[in-house]
Amino acid sequence: MKLTILSSLFLSGLVVAQKAEIFRSCTKPNTIALTIDDGPTEKNPELLDQLDKMGIKATFYVNCNNLMKDVSGEPTQLVKPYIQEIYKRGHEIGSHTYNHACFTQECMTNNPLMKFMGTKEAFTEQIVKNEDFIYNAIGVYPATYRAPFGDGQNPGAVNDTLLTWLYELGYPYAIHWDIETQDMENANISDDVAFAKAQEHYNSDVGQKNTLITLQHAIPVTIEKILPWVKDVWMPAHPDMKFVKVSECLGLTDNDVYKSSPGPKTASNNKINTNVGNKIDTDSGVSPIFSGIFGTIVLVSLNALLSYLL
Repeated sequence: MKLTILSSLFLSGLVVAQKAEIFRSCTKPNTIALTIDDGPTEKNPELLDQLDKMGIKATFYVNCNNLMKDVSGEPTQLVKPYIQEIYKRGHEIGSHTYNHACFTQECMTNNPLMKFMGTKEAFTEQIVKNEDFIYNAIGVYPATYRAPFGDGQNPGAVNDTLLTWLYELGYPYAIHWDIETQDMENANISDDVAFAKAQEHYNSDVGQKNTLITLQHAIPVTIEKILPWVKDVWMPAHPDMKFVKVSECLGLTDNDVYKSSPGPKTASNNKINTNVGNKIDTDSGVSPIFSGIFGTIVLVSLNALLSYLL
């Protein structure tokens, strides 16, 4: 009896809850994904025009109720058509929560004006409200997520609860970055400082990798100075690098990064590409030896074997 209990505990220990995977860089060589956070903003039209001039398809991690609110605190009437225009022009859209909320108490301490989503109920509300708004705008649900402030997915501070809840809600991919230009942060000092710091980041050792994800915002200095510099200076200096959407730089398809219905990602709402190799984030401490249907089959087989032997 004791051996049976011990064997059951041993077998149960092999099962690890499925979690979203964190990607901090592209996986396909010679690709760079330019990503835009926190929008839409009033500068959305100018940003899209600039990206068209550069011939770049970007990835937007949107908050549908963040920087464009009416007097009642609801999204302005421009938010929906701005999201539609992003999608119409061939860019990719992921979730950044509804209100740019904090997941951890540490984040709240550093950003006390943010909403808190550290409970499952609050987190689910932030995800569902955002994806419902996106769906009503473009007809598909996002399946990729970027944490506001990187909260819960920053290197050395990965939160397994966040990753588990994401997966349960149908977000198997948490997208981080190699280069954060800090454009918005430094623009509070001056556009010249923001421009200079962005150049430093792109010219850093990290910026010489052949797989990159960069983070910017839809603000004047990025549209008027940083992106033109990327086009006229950085791109010619890196001729082998190709700007692509996050999905392409990770070897994914539209079926992987969007869903036709809310909830967990399944075959019925667009099957995840099983040919894409999983990148397990070492900071998360996750080692999913067995999971899902395969895990169930293995556990049943092992349990039967042990029962026979014992």
